[in-house]
Amino acid sequence: MSADETRNVVDRHMAALQAGEIDRVMEDYTDDSVFIINLGGVFKGKDAIRPFFEASGTMPGFMETAAYTEGDTHFVTWTADGIELGSDTLVVRDGKIIVQTVVVVLAS
Repeated sequence: MSADETRNVVDRHMAALQAGEIDRVMEDYTDDSVFIINLGGVFKGKDAIRPFFEASGTMPGFMETAAYTEGDTHFVTWTADGIELGSDTLVVRDGKIIVQTVVVVLAS
């Protein structure tokens, strides 16, 4: 995928997250997608990934601090209320997120 196509998927994904539209968020994953987060481990497939988004809500105070896209990979850093630093790396293929890694540092 081109960087523009990857960014379009990520932008759509972020808009759905901020709107709290979990069904739309989950449309960006497949049954083989892998989601890895430092606060919970490895989750594979939509059924395993969905509870994370249901629990995290719309993340009040969310602010993107940096974003870079190269080909099928997107890297973003961010903050939100109660979160000092967040970082996601998403790999997108055929319009779907196939791998996402997340690091969250909670505010002390």
